[in-house]
Amino acid sequence: MWRDRCRGRDGAPDDPGRVAWGQWEPAAYWLLYVVAFLAALLHWRAGNDELVVVCVVAVLVSVRFIMRTHRGGAV
Repeated sequence: MWRDRCRGRDGAPDDPGRVAWGQWEPAAYWLLYVVAFLAALLHWRAGNDELVVVCVVAVLVSVRFIMRTHRGGAV
């Protein structure tokens, strides 16, 4: 489980101030999703078709990563 990455063999936290990467990974993918989705909408409204495609690809990649972390138990 991702919550145990910061724990030693005895179950005590190795470094209480350290945050496991697994806690921030899904948040980073969600941030990418939100920003890319809004950027795609803005570029679509402005008529920048090439950038719409790039942003939509970023949205799809972020959805893929969100699904991967959710299935992996990181959420």
